[in-house]
Amino acid sequence: MALGHQDHPAQDSAPVPTGDLLTSIRDLDQAADQADRDRFIAIAEWADRHTTGQLLPDLYGTFGLPDDDAHTEAENAWVTRFGMPGADTMLELAGPGAPEISEFAVIELAAALGRSTDSGRMLLSDAVEARYRLPKIWQRLVDGQVQVWRVRRVTDLTRSLTAEAAAFVDAHLAHVIHTSSFTTVKRLVAEAAARFDPEATEMEEVDTAATLHVTLDLDTAWSIGTANGVHLSGLLDRADAEELEHAIRTIADQLLAAGSTDSLDVRRAKALGYLSRGDLTLDLADAGARAATSASEERASRPPTRTNRTRQVVLHIHLSDAALKGAPEVDPDTGKLGLHLARVDNHHQTLTADAVREWLSVPGTQITVKPVIDLADQIAVDSYEIPDRISQRVKLKRPTCVFPHCTRTSARTDLDHIDEYVPPDQGGPPGQTSTATLAPLCRRHHRAKTHPSPDGQWDYVQLTPTTWLWTSPHGIRYLVHPDGTTTL
Repeated sequence: MALGHQDHPAQDSAPVPTGDLLTSIRDLDQAADQADRDRFIAIAEWADRHTTGQLLPDLYGTFGLPDDDAHTEAENAWVTRFGMPGADTMLELAGPGAPEISEFAVIELAAALGRSTDSGRMLLSDAVEARYRLPKIWQRLVDGQVQVWRVRRVTDLTRSLTAEAAAFVDAHLAHVIHTSSFTTVKRLVAEAAARFDPEATEMEEVDTAATLHVTLDLDTAWSIGTANGVHLSGLLDRADAEELEHAIRTIADQLLAAGSTDSLDVRRAKALGYLSRGDLTLDLADAGARAATSASEERASRPPTRTNRTRQVVLHIHLSDAALKGAPEVDPDTGKLGLHLARVDNHHQTLTADAVREWLSVPGTQITVKPVIDLADQIAVDSYEIPDRISQRVKLKRPTCVFPHCTRTSARTDLDHIDEYVPPDQGGPPGQTSTATLAPLCRRHHRAKTHPSPDGQWDYVQLTPTTWLWTSPHGIRYLVHPDGTTTL
């Protein structure tokens, strides 16, 4: 072969069809998942062979430590736990109930994997946590039904839980872990911690309230060019933060309407300046004229617009009857008197009912109690526009975008007619806009569903009120259900 010559594949070989290429990529990904799964299970086996029960007899045999009266009781206890001074030690890598693992075994495993010791320790820690404290989730991993990265996402959060709380998470998450979002996992872990260790939760709540702060770094500037910017950081009460966010967003939108060409981030930052001067609403007629003036001229010339208004925080909160009445409640999972918990739909978070009660006790707070909506009601109209009574029911029934694997909250999504809307004057049937014919789609996925790509178009059908079957442009099907997405 001549120097520099390269063999090239035949120019006339047919390329792999695009659909087959996508299938091949998916198959390779599944093979990688299985290899990752096999490695994780083998790492747990490595840990099993280097637990306390396996290691200590080897230490005694290696170092010939006598068990006689020459050792004091304290020395015997130290040797039983750690072996000889400077020798191997036992590490608590997982939560309560999991065995200790040899430190030297961690070091050797990390080296074999080409990782730092800290990285190897975290990997081994996750394997031990899953193997011993999350047995139901572990069995699904062994059965090839869940990916390792999903399991490690759980173990990273459960490591600090009590054994009972970890078992609670395991029981409630195991059957849906293959589709659960990180937000769902975090909410469940937080609820478990509150249920099984309510005293710690109350202490955290008190500590958080005592550490609220706002810091403006007025002294630090790396150069003269950066001295006109000040870093702000802080920790706010959630109700105050919700109100502040609403005010910032409102003023940023008003600045845009007044003709500001600044980015959203810049407009939000400027909104804080308006708020600091007591401007809760802007005069749009004057704001456009002020856009060309300097900041100092603006502050000196314009009259402030001040509005006295009561606290208006809009939160969608779910409370039990006992929490509303303030009555003590026995937790059904722990059998003990526990905390009243509230679920906040806006941010998919769980907090204590006491925190909600404190927000509502602020003088001037406006409280609106809406009746419970029966989601089984079917409402339909003939118009293309969607009335609030239908929109609210559809979004409550499905709290996230219904596109495969999307977790964007439905509060900020479009509502899509599953079947294309046909105006009644063009032969369309009555009642096309209804609680049964709409689905929440975020703007990105709404566009993907509506507009075809060169490869084809996404399509979906509704199987049940909370289940959708999607088909990709290349024919891959996905079942979207309340627990997530399953590839068929």
